[in-house]
Amino acid sequence: MEPVKGGNLVNLPESAKKYFTELGSASTASYAIRFAAGCKGVFMTLSGMSDLAQMNDNISYMKDFKPLDEKEMQAVQNVCAVFKGMNLIACTACRYCIDGCPKKISIPDLFACMNTKNIYHDWNANYYYDEVHTKNRGKASDCIKCGKCEKACPQHLPIRDLLKGVAKEFEK
Repeated sequence: MEPVKGGNLVNLPESAKKYFTELGSASTASYAIRFAAGCKGVFMTLSGMSDLAQMNDNISYMKDFKPLDEKEMQAVQNVCAVFKGMNLIACTACRYCIDGCPKKISIPDLFACMNTKNIYHDWNANYYYDEVHTKNRGKASDCIKCGKCEKACPQHLPIRDLLKGVAKEFEK
């Protein structure tokens, strides 16, 4: 549930945030976790928490669990549509791809830079690409196309092709 804690589902772009805001004062994390917990066949939902406020939030809507209602489900679908329209890289930052990379490319971090640039048009993404994530590690263009990353990726992402796009965007 990493995207719930501090990623895309908490830091929503304005075009997506409005759908949850219209529903009321519940946290965006609550919709994500209730969505997962309400899926057919799910009997347990684990949520990492970083502080007491997050734990209290989780308890508030899981104590007497109610799956998403029709209106809430529609809001989730609307938010999904916003994200799908942004052509984001669906990396979950599990980091399995990094261990085998002979060029020590921090693949999830480079994908996060690309996604940040696409979502927020954030010029800081360039700084993080150049000065944080590739300063002492490989750049996207350093990829030798060995495929070890793709074999390790549980999302089955075409990492080698995606890294080409990242290089094109950040290494102009």
